[in-house]
Amino acid sequence: MKKMLTCFLALSLCAAALCLPAAAAENDLLISPAPAAAPLGPVQVWGQATQLESGSLLLKNSDKTALHQEVVIHLTETTPIVDAVSGLPMDASDIKNGDTVYAWVGPAMTMSLPPQASAVVVVANIPADFAVPQYYEISGLDQTVTAAVYPAPPRTQVNLPTASGEVLTIPVTAQVSPWLTKNIVTVDDLTPGTRILVWRGTDNVISRVQMLPSQYQGWVSCGPEGQVSVNGEELSVKGKAVDGEVLVPIRAVAEAAGYQVDWIAGKGAVVSASGKAVFSVLPGAETALTADDEVYLGRPCVIEKGVTYLRDADLARLLNLFLSRDA
Repeated sequence: MKKMLTCFLALSLCAAALCLPAAAAENDLLISPAPAAAPLGPVQVWGQATQLESGSLLLKNSDKTALHQEVVIHLTETTPIVDAVSGLPMDASDIKNGDTVYAWVGPAMTMSLPPQASAVVVVANIPADFAVPQYYEISGLDQTVTAAVYPAPPRTQVNLPTASGEVLTIPVTAQVSPWLTKNIVTVDDLTPGTRILVWRGTDNVISRVQMLPSQYQGWVSCGPEGQVSVNGEELSVKGKAVDGEVLVPIRAVAEAAGYQVDWIAGKGAVVSASGKAVFSVLPGAETALTADDEVYLGRPCVIEKGVTYLRDADLARLLNLFLSRDA
């Protein structure tokens, strides 16, 4: 088996360089969480493609400044392969040997030579001198400041923070397309956790956005004064701050995200979906039990006034929710 290495420092530098229980009344608690570390995101690789017998692609890059001159990218049946011109889906078989391909991979890579990684998205059919669309993951809500006048002026753009630290300014007139559906979507559908490709015109203004398949069940947001929202809806139960970390109520967050929560003696809070247990956790426990494994928590589960809490990042991970911390 190939030994896996998560290249935290190298990949983070590369990403930067590429710019690329029952509810109870709670006291209002001021939350001032420490800034979250920048998430380790996918890394951009590119080069001339060679189809491998395994169905993977070998990318060879003649640019000596590139992080990898050769890299093998692994594809699955669900890996989005996007036509650089039209934004439409492509099949892996449409990629010919010698075609230039861009991909966002990782963040884990093997130590083999060449290194290998799984592709998050692949862009192909790239004409010469074509401005390749870029990949982003939305990390927060629109930061546009609205003028305090009445009537309010028409909205012309949204400003969305991304996991890479860049804020994308997207005109409301930009074409926004969903992946593999005919649903009508707009810039308002670009919520935290949404993965996108963006095309820019010669004026560097974003003209098109392609939404990619989401890897999350939704998103949870924690505000500076203890407010907690799930998919944009604020909960009646607030979070609490302990030693600079944010704890959020398990039942309120899970139920708002569509899960069922029960309290079972000896198991504690049991969260399930479609009749199947997702995880369980006992107050004071440093681990949560899932259907497959025992998961370590960044902070033990606590219970206070009948409300059971987990650290925001732990609960988001267990529920497969994108975590957005509001400023």
